[in-house]
Amino acid sequence: MQATASTDIIELPTEAGDLENLRLLDLSYCFELRRITPNLIRRLSDLEELYLHGCSSLKWATENSIKKESYSSLSELNSLPKLVVISLDISSEHPPDGFVFRRLLRFDVCIGRREWLYGKRDFETRPISRSLRISKSVDACKQLLEDVDSLQLADVKGHPNLIPSLDLVFRKLTSLDLRSCHSMQCLIDASKQQVPITALSNLRKLSLRDMFYLEEMCNAPQPQGFLQKLEDVIISDCDKMQVFFPIAELRSIEQEVPSRHLSLQSLKIVEIERCYNLKYIFPMSVANSLGQLHTLKIKSCSQLEDIIQDQQVAYKCLLQSLREVLLIDLPQLKIRNVNGILLTQSSLQKLEVDNCPQLTHFIILTTIQELVFRKMTNEQFSNLQSCKYEELEQYQTSSQHHPLPICFPNLIRIDILECESLKSLFPIIVAQGSSKNLNAPNLQTLRIESCFGMEEIIQDSQVSTISFQCLREVQVTECNKLKFLFPICVANSLGKLQTLKIERCFGMEEIIQDSQVSTISFQCLREVQVTECNKLKFLFPTCVANSLGQLQTLRIKSCSQLQVIIPGPEVLISMSQGLARLNKVELINLPQLKGRDRNDIVLTSPSLYVLFVRDCPQLTPFIVPTNIQELSFSEMTEKKQISNVTVPERRGGTSTCTEYLTISNFEELFEYSEYNLSSLKILTLSKLTELRVIWRGPIQVEHFQNLTQLTVNDCRSK
Repeated sequence: MQATASTDIIELPTEAGDLENLRLLDLSYCFELRRITPNLIRRLSDLEELYLHGCSSLKWATENSIKKESYSSLSELNSLPKLVVISLDISSEHPPDGFVFRRLLRFDVCIGRREWLYGKRDFETRPISRSLRISKSVDACKQLLEDVDSLQLADVKGHPNLIPSLDLVFRKLTSLDLRSCHSMQCLIDASKQQVPITALSNLRKLSLRDMFYLEEMCNAPQPQGFLQKLEDVIISDCDKMQVFFPIAELRSIEQEVPSRHLSLQSLKIVEIERCYNLKYIFPMSVANSLGQLHTLKIKSCSQLEDIIQDQQVAYKCLLQSLREVLLIDLPQLKIRNVNGILLTQSSLQKLEVDNCPQLTHFIILTTIQELVFRKMTNEQFSNLQSCKYEELEQYQTSSQHHPLPICFPNLIRIDILECESLKSLFPIIVAQGSSKNLNAPNLQTLRIESCFGMEEIIQDSQVSTISFQCLREVQVTECNKLKFLFPICVANSLGKLQTLKIERCFGMEEIIQDSQVSTISFQCLREVQVTECNKLKFLFPTCVANSLGQLQTLRIKSCSQLQVIIPGPEVLISMSQGLARLNKVELINLPQLKGRDRNDIVLTSPSLYVLFVRDCPQLTPFIVPTNIQELSFSEMTEKKQISNVTVPERRGGTSTCTEYLTISNFEELFEYSEYNLSSLKILTLSKLTELRVIWRGPIQVEHFQNLTQLTVNDCRSK
């Protein structure tokens, strides 16, 4: 018997108890289910599988229930002799005193704190494993703990450790998630008794969060095989932890037994955040077992000095699978040979360094693919070096200065964020520092943000030595000293550029510098967003106009001096041909943007489906194609006189006035009664204080046959 999630069942009918041969009952995600009558469950004597997960309104009889006799009790579950599979979510108050789930073949049980435990269910199907998610007390699940595969504990008190406090070995456990268990000081306490060698021996995923009093994982010699299958580790907000992994030099309780070296041979992912007493991540003894590690993310560990404990450990080939490294807000992390291994692995593809001021002399291999630098100092940029892997040993031992260019032939993305002293990127020039050439011939994404001292991204003198033939996306934000984005000779090589976003560059006067040439090709450009560039008077030079055939989205916002999209006495572009794919335009808060003439190229595109105009008082008169699907006008307060508007020619003939919608003023919006807007789906008019008439004359229904949403808001005369 199965009910779907949409079923509005409030109470399981008493007659359901007559289904003596029922073997499976699935009521999962019946959100309205509130009650199962007493003794109904125990009557289902042949029931083998019961699914009640996601029944957030379901109540059970408790010791404190006022109407205890009105609800079924969890104790009825233990009266079903054939029940082997169960899945349910219950409050921590629901288990009766002394109640313990009996052993089951499969189970998925949530007890308490639904806002934490529900988040991971995500409408999953019937459980095929053995999972427990418990808040506060584990008493009701003691027998299930013996076979659990996945265990989540939150706010569980009274247990200073997992082993031996819970009298279990957790030999089958593969996933462990502990949160806010403030009584717990370690996972395994082997100081007073020997721990079985199978303890946590199958653990593959470990997550420790908000474990403020947790000091270590194991406080004595670890069991044989401890954590050897561990693959993923996530640790955050464990303030007292100084050491994560046990040090191998400790011996077992029987002194004649040799050291049990901890091996992390399966470890692949390590993420650590806000562990303020941590000095290092890995003890020296595990360094040679990290061959599978591919992702290392460390953030906001204020005392961290080293990744691997011993400074003398051999650094070659220790981390041969390492692909991604993030080092964020680590003020004490220093460059030593042992830390240099992170940056000099031939497998490394992505490196992010953010606010690590003492990483002053590091080498990056030329094979890197993604670089993110945030809050880099003058010294860091000045000492940045690159080399090939086969040259690494010679490069590190040489005392000579290396004036060679920094070359990253595989680099496809670079992010430069909050590097306030950086004056130029190509070449790298910092305030009070020397110049260093940077070459990235296959760069696809360039993002620069909050580099307030940057005066040029690319110097003219470097154009002959670098190439941007592969560049697809450029994002520049809050670089107030930039007067232009690209020099003209670089703009000629931007044929593959697809996305251009410029935001809050208050000093920018041109996107392309001194663009007095015959043509520049932006043949692949699809999206342009420009916001709060108050010195910008036009967007594209005339020489770009005929190469914008792929442009699909144009958003311009709060550019107080912008007058035209493309300047020049004549724009050599056919309205029907030049912007054949432009389908969405947003023009917001552009007080100087003029209507007609050159700006019509973005408003008369035959493919234009969405037009959003707000607070552009000088834009009228303008025309848009009548096949528009979404129109939004807001805060267009200035009245304009009706002007004679000539509609553009379409290829192969002259357009009629009914193919274009003329907006001459915002007092009488649609002045021509024969407009056919049968494609229009959404019309929004907001804060048009001069609006008197939307449409004059009789309205033909067929002209609005697809209109689904009409909003008129705050259109009142002053």
